[in-house]
Amino acid sequence: MSTRIPPSSLLTRRRLLAVGTAAVVVGTAAACGQGDPSGGGDTGGDAESAGGSAGGSGDLRAVTVGAIPIVDVAPLHLAKEQGFFEEAGLDVTIESTSGGAISFPGVSSGQFDFAFGNVVSMMVARSQGIGLKFFCSGSTTTGEPGEDNVALIAAPDSGFESIRDLAGKTLSSNQLANIGDTACRQVMDKAGGDGGSLEFMEMAFPDVQAALENGQLDAGVVVEPFVTPALEAGMVAVSWPYAEANPELDTGGYFASEDTLENDPDLVRSFREALVRGLEYAQQNPDEVRRITGTYTQTPPEVLEKMKLPRFRPEFNLKAQEELAETARTYGTVTGELSVPDMFAEL
Repeated sequence: MSTRIPPSSLLTRRRLLAVGTAAVVVGTAAACGQGDPSGGGDTGGDAESAGGSAGGSGDLRAVTVGAIPIVDVAPLHLAKEQGFFEEAGLDVTIESTSGGAISFPGVSSGQFDFAFGNVVSMMVARSQGIGLKFFCSGSTTTGEPGEDNVALIAAPDSGFESIRDLAGKTLSSNQLANIGDTACRQVMDKAGGDGGSLEFMEMAFPDVQAALENGQLDAGVVVEPFVTPALEAGMVAVSWPYAEANPELDTGGYFASEDTLENDPDLVRSFREALVRGLEYAQQNPDEVRRITGTYTQTPPEVLEKMKLPRFRPEFNLKAQEELAETARTYGTVTGELSVPDMFAEL
């Protein structure tokens, strides 16, 4: 484990804001359909509505987890509902967040014991010397173009058939200098093009289809629950950026502060053990993923029924993370020193 960073120096206010700005919602963000760039819907939701209680229960240890209300965190909710956390001796409260702008500083300050976040946001945080680490993966691309939960779409009459056709064009990502645009640049490079030729503008996932129809941009990154409706409306998928970047790309995971990992490892192990059971349960029961997602988001039932789901597994694929980090360095998303292996805790 790397040298412990004293809690008092974990984050200055400026660095907190910088990480928050860089933190994009991964995977199927915007499942609540509120139209904000993070797609998180209500922020800071009360504990009971998020599936938890404010205090401990009996001899159970109270634990608070920050999680944006998207399908990627369904295993977390399932682990709570199925009693996996309780069996591990934990009384887990899940607090809704709007994404990394809340979750990263929340864990650093002790507001949350743990939180869910995307991998590029962690790369940015670590490169700035912020003492956070992943201890469990949370969502992974399916690795199958056409069957993934993230797509780069264009208008039906655009004539774009592959990402190579988009050189010099304007694309959208829900937040700039993060996982969406980084993955697209990586795919362009892998296709023999120049990832730097792609121009990006920031646009919320729910707004992309209308912007394409109005000619405001050439292509845009969307996630479920916006992928399936867009394709049914005639939009075309020019690329499936996460699946094409690397079929083993893990896009988000659960993290803790270095202080917690060093001084309370038993808590992290207990939580991870129960969470892994939730991930395995989710992977084996996709209908349960759809059902429980409807309990903490405002996704319509007809969309829940059709939307594509990510994979759920506990271990990160280091090679895929190294490749993504190299692209992030190449295009200036990560500017500080970054050791990818040090992003992940050894328990």
